[in-house]
Amino acid sequence: MEKTKRDYPLDQILIPMGGTTVKDLGKMDEIWESTDYAADEKYDGSRYLSVGGRFFSRRVSVKDGLPVEKTTNVPHLNRILKNYPLLILDGEVYVEKGNSSDVVSIMGANPEKAIERQEERGYVSYVIYDILRDVDGNWLTDQPWIDRRGILEEQMELILEDNASASTHLSLSNYTITDKKGFYEKIVQRGGEGVMLKKIDGLYKPGKKPRWNWIKAKQEITADVVISGFKPPVEEYTGEELESWRYWQDLHSDEKLILDGKAKALEHIAENGGELRPITKYFYMGWIGAVEFSQYDGQGVLKQVGFCSGIKEDLREDMTNHPDKYIGECMEISAMERTRDGYFRHPQFKRMRPDKNPEECTVNEY
Repeated sequence: MEKTKRDYPLDQILIPMGGTTVKDLGKMDEIWESTDYAADEKYDGSRYLSVGGRFFSRRVSVKDGLPVEKTTNVPHLNRILKNYPLLILDGEVYVEKGNSSDVVSIMGANPEKAIERQEERGYVSYVIYDILRDVDGNWLTDQPWIDRRGILEEQMELILEDNASASTHLSLSNYTITDKKGFYEKIVQRGGEGVMLKKIDGLYKPGKKPRWNWIKAKQEITADVVISGFKPPVEEYTGEELESWRYWQDLHSDEKLILDGKAKALEHIAENGGELRPITKYFYMGWIGAVEFSQYDGQGVLKQVGFCSGIKEDLREDMTNHPDKYIGECMEISAMERTRDGYFRHPQFKRMRPDKNPEECTVNEY
């Protein structure tokens, strides 16, 4: 049965509020020291709103215009939270001792496969870091973060009173208002992702990224971008493994060959003539090279801001065979820094972001 807007549990579509990044190191130092901000731990998972126990991604479906629902992938979470039909929570679905890729492999699968994978690897958990509506139906988005956090803690106590075992897969995020930089450094040292610096008196603006409200602080620069194209692979191999390199091309016939190293290549020339050159594996396989990525600027125009590598071979092959499946989709990249003209230095692919809408991938200029 095709989904209709009547299937969505709210009168208006609700999208989580986003965070931004600040490139100005001086400004970041001020924020770290400011008593106006709290540091809330970030978790390496996927963002979901729980609306009465139904789990919705921030990704909006092109087919029906509704946030993508994944409730059937997490029935153990739904069994707890469906008892509070008016409660709306904001948090991260994550895998204990796992990462965002593990979460995507579960939440991005069909329900049957999602359950099968959780039975094998362990069930996902939900860490909650904000509340939009309480169990009595009172909206809280117009209240400051510090008040929402206090109410969230009270609501969590209520849930645990009703179901003590809920703590197995439900928890609240860790935060601090003092020594935020030290808190962040401890998280990074143990392999955590970082923190979100939250304005204590900041309101919750669904679907928005209010400036100076929530600010991401990670060990590396990361950004969500839109796949906008592909570059062909580099043809000639110029690395240091020439003595054992396996991929070659006959420059006279254009034939691509598998030969076990430079010595075998020389033997091939002696026996067959011709001229050989070492070529990259991706050129030999006929796969794509780098992925072009873009972000929307302040006028809503998609602007190309870089090319990235670091893509696993199975994904690279699928991108090659099904490019239209990926053009316009979101992914996350990491980089050393961002230049003044908006391009990323030494970007690397981190993961696909099926939970994000392309319009959310915007250039942060400040």
